[in-house]
Parts: sequence; C-alpha cells; structure tokens
Amino acid sequence: MNRSSALRLRAAAALTVPALLLGGAGTALAAPATPARTTPARTAAWTETAVFVGTAHGHTPNSAIVAAGEVAYTKAVSAFWLRSQCNIGLTNATSDGIGWYLGEARLYCRR
Repeated sequence: MNRSSALRLRAAAALTVPALLLGGAGTALAAPATPARTTPARTAAWTETAVFVGTAHGHTPNSAIVAAGEVAYTKAVSAFWLRSQCNIGLTNATSDGIGWYLGEARLYCRR
C-alpha cells in the first residue's frame, strides 16, 4: 500500500468510526449533494359509488326494514364492497293489510 492510499483509508476510517458510534452507518453518509424535490400529494379525483336496494317482509315495520337492510348489505358484499364502505340511507315500510310489512332499504356505498 503506498502512502497516499493509506492516508485516504485513514481519513475515511476517521470519518466513519465516530459516525457508527453515534448513530449508525447512515449518519456518516447522510449528506445529500442537492436538496430533494418535493411534490404535492396527489389525491384521487374520483370516487366509486353504488346504490343497492333490498326488500324483505317482516311482522313489524322495524323487522321488515332490518331484514331489507341485510338483503342490501348482502348484495353489496356480493359485489365486493365492504360493509364499512356503505350506509343505509332511505328506508320504507308498507303494510299489506293482513299483518305483514314490506320493508325497503337503500344502501349507499362509496370508496
């Protein structure tokens, strides 16, 4: 090893060893030549939406609406939507006159 390469090796070791002791190998090499460019975060310009309608019968208006909501959720899950991406919006229950109710629920989904 000639004298100039030995000096370079010693200078590199003098810079690297304290850096390794203080904070790891990244500390010794953490001097960027140019500042990094930052770009603004991109947001999605569109969202996907869907509406699912479920209908079901029940003995009470509430049970008909709950069953209709479950039918709508089943349709949404079958179309690969998560339950957390959907909300029940409009509900309706109508009597058929003989003790049964027809429930309708609209499920609005967005992702």
